Amino acid sequence: MTLALLLTAATGAWADELSESFTTNHEVSVYTGEHFKITVGDVGSGKGFYLAENKYATIEALNGEIITKVELTKGYYYINNFYCEVGTTNISGDVATVSGVNNTSLTFTALGALQINAVKVYYTAPEPDVEVTINDTKSEASFEMPQYDVTATYTIKRDISVDVTAQVGDGTQEQPRYRVKKDGNNKFIPADMEMAAVPALFTVNDGIEQKALTQTQDYIVQIYAIDAEGQPTGDPMTFATFTFEPGIYAVKAVAADGSDYAGETALSNTFKLFQGYEVAVPAGEYVTYYRDEPLYADPVSSADAVLYTVSSVSTTDGTATLSDAIATAPSSTPLLIFNNSDEAKTFLLIPANEEPNLQLTVAPEFQGTLTGTTIAASTENVTNYAFNGKAFVFVKNAIEVGPNKAWLSVNTGEPSARITIVFDSEATGIKTTDCTDYTDSVWYDLNGRKVAAPTKKGIYIMNGRKVVVK
Repeated sequence: MTLALLLTAATGAWADELSESFTTNHEVSVYTGEHFKITVGDVGSGKGFYLAENKYATIEALNGEIITKVELTKGYYYINNFYCEVGTTNISGDVATVSGVNNTSLTFTALGALQINAVKVYYTAPEPDVEVTINDTKSEASFEMPQYDVTATYTIKRDISVDVTAQVGDGTQEQPRYRVKKDGNNKFIPADMEMAAVPALFTVNDGIEQKALTQTQDYIVQIYAIDAEGQPTGDPMTFATFTFEPGIYAVKAVAADGSDYAGETALSNTFKLFQGYEVAVPAGEYVTYYRDEPLYADPVSSADAVLYTVSSVSTTDGTATLSDAIATAPSSTPLLIFNNSDEAKTFLLIPANEEPNLQLTVAPEFQGTLTGTTIAASTENVTNYAFNGKAFVFVKNAIEVGPNKAWLSVNTGEPSARITIVFDSEATGIKTTDCTDYTDSVWYDLNGRKVAAPTKKGIYIMNGRKVVVK
């Protein structure tokens, strides 16, 4: 733990911009005042000191003062004043150039005849050399007050770059994940919490004093986007400027103005913002999918997505019987996602906040993987089938599959060249309808809620039968 010592001037010359003037009413080559000295490289005649072309004059601060600004008032030969800001090489007008600029001396060169009436040097007094003694527990600091013509106040501030940590989340996840969605203005916002609850996700704790710091009173949050190498990229954002774009982020806590802290923390653990999982499905086809979390299709952007699993497999009939359509699929359930439209689409699958209360039968032959793997070649004892978008086909030689995919692995019955997808029966199958007269029909959505009649395309239960309304 370290202590940052800040010295603030309260009264006297310390708090003001100090200055000293020198008026040249006679020929002079060297002038030494209380706080600065002028050395002239070439002295001419006339009132004030005079620089011939390409001659030098140097102004030096004395007594440890720091030059802030120099103003030179020219004589009657010239009509413009000019000045030089210390730390730059710019000087107004075209009568002189400046070199060797620093905080203690300034040298300028005349480009033509230059006669000076007066010189005014602005400076600040040197900071005191204060030796601070810190006790063993690093809780107290003491020092001897320097003797100056000022009243100075000293404030000890904790350096939050040491023993203060910023954290995102409750610490149970290495990389917390928060879902975002687009609002009516096509801007990303938190999907599962109010905007006002977002700051509570970030905590900053002082390991020495064993307390939680207070936002704005003690610190402000800076949010950084993190690149593929784990490094911050771009300018930091605050809560006021954060866009909530999907990506990886981390935060720093930076000491607030006027707080009892100084400095900033290291970057926190990273956190992820995401919409969900995008799955591309050709028109009128299926893809397999597998995740270890409950999922549902986004009802706004992915109304044409229908989720199923395989409830049973028969190599005798060469069929894989699908379940009823699933509103929310339980975690670790291999799925078939159907594109119920006449164009290829990318559907958005969203993790549910909790497992659905659903009695679902999943065929043990239907298996999934979270990572890329190999579907082994079929043997005498086990027959494997990979999915081609419309049916499961016999795997003769081992094939690679990507992550989040599913396949059939059957160890009973005679092998079949392909296993087609079927529904349980006509009564529980899906029927496509273009009907618009729903007067005598009783309708429910897939969540079991009764509706007067379909108002948009999708899957419904009509008079006890599932139908797809297009």
